[in-house]
Amino acid sequence: MYLMPKIFSDKGYIDGITVIDTEGEILFTAKLNKKLNEVRDNDKEVVGRKLFDIYKNLNHENSTMFKAMELGSPLYVENQTLEFGSGQETEITSLSIPIKSKDRIVGCIDLSVSEGVSEECVEVIKLDSKIFEEIDIEKLSKSKTSAKYCIEHIIGVDSTMLEAKKYIKVAAQCDLAVMIYGETGTGKELFAQAIHNASKRKDRPFIAQNCAAIPEGLMEGMLFGTVKGSFTGAVDSPGLLEMAEGGTIFFDEINSMPLTLQAKLLRVIQDREYRAVGGSEMKKLDVKIISAINKKPSKALADGNIRSDLYYRLSQLNIEIPPLKDRKEDIPLFINYYVAKYNGIFGKNIKYISRKFYEKTIEHDWPGNVREIENTVVQAMSSMDSSREILELEDIEKRISGDNDPVNISIIDKSLREIIEEYEKGIIQNIMEMCDYNISKAAKVMQIPRQTLQRKAKNFEII
Repeated sequence: MYLMPKIFSDKGYIDGITVIDTEGEILFTAKLNKKLNEVRDNDKEVVGRKLFDIYKNLNHENSTMFKAMELGSPLYVENQTLEFGSGQETEITSLSIPIKSKDRIVGCIDLSVSEGVSEECVEVIKLDSKIFEEIDIEKLSKSKTSAKYCIEHIIGVDSTMLEAKKYIKVAAQCDLAVMIYGETGTGKELFAQAIHNASKRKDRPFIAQNCAAIPEGLMEGMLFGTVKGSFTGAVDSPGLLEMAEGGTIFFDEINSMPLTLQAKLLRVIQDREYRAVGGSEMKKLDVKIISAINKKPSKALADGNIRSDLYYRLSQLNIEIPPLKDRKEDIPLFINYYVAKYNGIFGKNIKYISRKFYEKTIEHDWPGNVREIENTVVQAMSSMDSSREILELEDIEKRISGDNDPVNISIIDKSLREIIEEYEKGIIQNIMEMCDYNISKAAKVMQIPRQTLQRKAKNFEII
């Protein structure tokens, strides 16, 4: 629940409220001063977008919201300049307050105020950590605590894939660290969950964390936990390692972890013990560590993205997931699987797939791997007439007309953002038409929150 903050000032009033999670995604915003609405990119909806995409001059170093989360205490800054995507600027006075859930920082709320806030109010906020209700805490917490996928959920008959699946049981039988390598979209977390569920730790927590998704200043505290009083605003907060106690922790994109933190993680793995930030008590490490990397390990090492000593500690056991272009036998399996899945979701009745359709999909390299296949099937089926029973080549030919070239020459003059937005708009448009522009029904089909779909549809001028 969102609550208006209990702040009163004899100098000014609140112009706007913004709430973000630890990754900088805007969860809520309300501009109470018309002037801010006029300046802010023509009042374009910003919920769901990244803070730094809206305010072009902000970054992790100068953002008061990220500094407040890093410090763990409110931060008050006068005369802060904000530059919008349109190039317009405005100057505000900002009061940023970290949001805590069970003594863990999960986001930040920022108040834009005119004239300034009285010193008395600032001091009250600093002293009263409960001045704000917890805000959508479940949505703010990004770490998963359970694994739902098992070996039988992994699709594949190609010999290299069968070998990779077979090795899951080997990796699950011991507590040695596992390194999974695979291109984006090949299903690395699927393998990690399958290892966990095949192990003796299956009834204990499975914690998954994308290392590229946490600001560097917050990562150490999130990993090891913090101790109350160790620094300004610090509270007793368990870290990911403690949350995974007895179970498995999965570090996705481990090569994105800062090198300084990699050194600390290496020490923890070697000693099998650690201490919280600012703490003196040593805690025993009882977790199985699985990590993943989406670029060839040799290149990550050569580029200095991962320490060699940490890499060799984390890669005691290795699983390589081959890309789809190297396992053509699996492509028809994925197509059949997704056709069956989206027959139910879209209310279609596709019974057959043409020979030319199969031939074309086997020729294609699928640079986006499994995710690209699913998106292709979704796009094709969402725009088909409900009476049709055959999936034809024409239904996907435009989408993969670039053959083995992952970049279509006709769009090379556009930015990546423009390409993605056009693609997303097309999918939403087709599904909205299919659902007679019923937001709730379309959101269910796309498996996204109704509010998210409504925002996107408005942004794309579909509704």
